[in-house]
Amino acid sequence: MLVANIVVETLPGKARAVAERMEQMKGMGALSAEGDRRVVATWTVPDCDTVEGLSEVLQAMNPEIICVYPSMVGEEES
Repeated sequence: MLVANIVVETLPGKARAVAERMEQMKGMGALSAEGDRRVVATWTVPDCDTVEGLSEVLQAMNPEIICVYPSMVGEEES
């Protein structure tokens, strides 16, 4: 499993709405809305995914997202 930390920049005032949608996603771990336009989260996904692919999925599901900054943390045994 791939573990990634992500920082999501949203339109002003949309961080909480985006965070609520992200909480429903499989593998989403610790998540917090910071201010009204930033969400920070940890996401665990299958090894076949990439951090770039994670960014694309999030942006496709949330039109309020301006940019996603992912960074791979490591791998977790499944």
